[in-house]
Amino acid sequence: MRAFRSFDPLYGRTEFSSFEAALIRTPEVQRLRNVRMCNINSLLITGASEISRFEHTLGVARLAKEWVKASNSAAETAAIISAAAMLHDMKTGPFGHSLEYIFADDPDLEDLNHQRVGERFEDAFFQRAKANVSYLGASFHAQTLIGKYWSQVADAIAGDGPLGPLISSQMDLDNIDNVVRLAYHVGIASREDSDVALSLARDLRVISGKLSIHSSSIPHVKRWQSLRHQLYRYLLHDWAEFSAKAMLTKAIELATSADIIGVDSWILTDDLLVHQLISASVGVNQNIGTLVKRIMLADLYYPVSLRRSFNTIGYDELSNPSAKRALEEKMSHALKCQTIVHVILDRSKTDRGVNLHVRDRNEDSEIGESSNELLIGLFSSREQSEKVNSRAAAEFQRAISHIVGDSQPLADPLEDPFQKSASQFKLI
Repeated sequence: MRAFRSFDPLYGRTEFSSFEAALIRTPEVQRLRNVRMCNINSLLITGASEISRFEHTLGVARLAKEWVKASNSAAETAAIISAAAMLHDMKTGPFGHSLEYIFADDPDLEDLNHQRVGERFEDAFFQRAKANVSYLGASFHAQTLIGKYWSQVADAIAGDGPLGPLISSQMDLDNIDNVVRLAYHVGIASREDSDVALSLARDLRVISGKLSIHSSSIPHVKRWQSLRHQLYRYLLHDWAEFSAKAMLTKAIELATSADIIGVDSWILTDDLLVHQLISASVGVNQNIGTLVKRIMLADLYYPVSLRRSFNTIGYDELSNPSAKRALEEKMSHALKCQTIVHVILDRSKTDRGVNLHVRDRNEDSEIGESSNELLIGLFSSREQSEKVNSRAAAEFQRAISHIVGDSQPLADPLEDPFQKSASQFKLI
């Protein structure tokens, strides 16, 4: 009999049972080999560009196996947590969560989760599946493999039931692997940080519906938070990451409005989404294909203004596609070229406080604080002079001030140890 094992860059050799191997081979999981872990194919943070959701899925499965062994769990529990780990990302759309964020922000699409995606599988509509969904002609069949445990697996993925906090909570197995894996590939974590992930997975318990740790794991929690802080500063604050996400977001918004794609397009892989956006964008919709081609050819829009505000109340207004198009029209007139406005809600992304029960002290503890800010970017299709940029940035700041209040410029997150630079614009 062939051994079914993998070798992971963080955790080394992992052996899988026949049940786990069968789940790995399902089209639900195999599709993830062609879906990026990140929300964009990064141009300048190259380590983040090509990691697949499949690699991450096997990583979460390994952490689940570590938890099962350390907690001395029964075979039934092991099967449920393994299946939940394998399938937690089964309906993540192309380019990570890009589609999910865009559809969730569009008030015209908010009901499509019920109308077009079907039966309950998770609390977010991207985690709900129809029985007849397929990938490359192969029908999804994980539910059949899992059998009588299906409802418990679905509950765990939704964060419900006795195992839910291990899969979907502030610091679950998914989040632990996600941060350490991305940080390692980007180059800000070391191979030794795999011990942070493995140690936390072994120590986590669920007590009265809440995650619990031993006090000896608190340094691991803080190290995970530190890696997360640096990682997400790179992924959210870098001008090229910001610009590419802005361009992809606008392309998807326009394509959705033109009925080129819809909520059910989650089944596409990264390459298939790119192909569909380009091939179907003709006539009045050709701007969609142009945006996507520019992303793929590293012809990114230029940053005019990158700002942050701690007033997040205006996110709903600024993230509305209609509001962005109105701002873009105003700024395009000022800059004499096409512009894109993009806003990111950093709520518990860069910094994530974690509420845990500390077992040996029999006390609840809140470790760290969570970020809560708006990141607002204005980008132009053509490079502008410093004078023109400065004038447009000031006008843009005035245009959004009644929505976000005071805001500050974003500093360059990619620190040069030999030369400090507070501006990203000098580096382009």
